[in-house]
Amino acid sequence: MTKILFINSSPAKNCLLKQAFEELKQKGFFFNWLTAKKPLLGQFKFIVLLINFRLKRRVDLIVCFGYNEKIIITPLARLLGLEVIWLESPELNYRQFNKFLLTLYKLNCRLAKLVVFNSYGELKLKNIGCAETRISLAPPGAKLIAYQENIFNKLANAGRENFHRKYFTIGAIAALNQKQKIETIFQAVKISRLVIPNLQLIIIGGGEERKNLLWLAKKMDIDGLIWLVGEQEQLKKWLDSFDIFLALGENLSLDDYANILEAMAASLPVIAPRHIGLEDLIIENNTGLLIEPDNSEILARQIIRLHQNKNWRLYLGKNGRERVSRLFTLDKMVEKLAQVFSTPA
Repeated sequence: MTKILFINSSPAKNCLLKQAFEELKQKGFFFNWLTAKKPLLGQFKFIVLLINFRLKRRVDLIVCFGYNEKIIITPLARLLGLEVIWLESPELNYRQFNKFLLTLYKLNCRLAKLVVFNSYGELKLKNIGCAETRISLAPPGAKLIAYQENIFNKLANAGRENFHRKYFTIGAIAALNQKQKIETIFQAVKISRLVIPNLQLIIIGGGEERKNLLWLAKKMDIDGLIWLVGEQEQLKKWLDSFDIFLALGENLSLDDYANILEAMAASLPVIAPRHIGLEDLIIENNTGLLIEPDNSEILARQIIRLHQNKNWRLYLGKNGRERVSRLFTLDKMVEKLAQVFSTPA
């Protein structure tokens, strides 16, 4: 059994990683979790904790997610004879690091094995000087049990193709913390409703900007079209009610990638920003649409195109589902992580 200490100081929920780690337990991996709400910089309790995990709990491997613990814990872990693996979240932007922090990051990455979740993440690491030999790609995955083809959902899909919905529904899953990115979508909805009178937007997720966004929708006179439904457990039920799916923002987390894959597995055409790493998942005009971020007019144009061409929507959705089942399953992600965790640098 490989004993792993997973350390994370970031606020991300990391639902996809938790799913993957649960599957890894079935393959002989045992996980200890160490989390901190506050950044670890300037705190030294972790030194005692790390020694305890090494000597008493016989931990074999340290896995770090947030950049704070990567910088602080990696050197000490290596001194204690522990292997270290960094998980590089897709939204991590090295350009935002100051020179001192970036220098520390580059020095410490030589002591660890780095796992990225898309080709763009690999490119970003190479651009800051990380050795290619230390980088492994583990594409994110979706659990496909709920979406597997059988006689019953084939009949349901056939009915869906012929069913006329009362509303044309745009769906999204997002934390309501960045007003600007959602305001762009509101603007696109306002433009699109001139052509699609039965349009509605449903956003799953909560956040501190919820009240402000409801006020903004009312100010824009689209409050009757906007539904902010909060956090939801049964995603499949909601995805089945959508006609298209939007990925929001320029810095998408690993869980955002998981949501996109879930939407593709549910045969939904996806509209997402280009040049942020989604090119691995979405093939332009084949499994979805990639557009320039923060451009409400372009977004509205694509929404209208998809509304007017149902066969194209079905084509994109079918291709997306097939691509996920072929390349982006949770089983494939778990298999790759198991390989990396078993053969660290």
